[in-house]
Amino acid sequence: MLSRGKGVPTETREAYKQIRYVLEQQQANANVTALQANRIGLEGETRLCAEFRNRDDAQAALAEIRKLSDGVDLLNVVEEPCPSRKVDKP
Repeated sequence: MLSRGKGVPTETREAYKQIRYVLEQQQANANVTALQANRIGLEGETRLCAEFRNRDDAQAALAEIRKLSDGVDLLNVVEEPCPSRKVDKP
């Protein structure tokens, strides 16, 4: 979820909330093994990343997420590995 210097648009925030709900339901059903949201900007920009137990569950959820995000400005859905959750120690 991104912005253009005026904060994240309301329509984008609503679609994000619906997508997050889908992923939280998948997590409650043990289909999602990890779900993390990271703020990436000053105006509410956020990256939401989910790791699935198996490919079939991931593909089904992705199809639903793509429907929810279709035509929504500043909402990007991509398939890629989640950023590492490891913290480097000094």
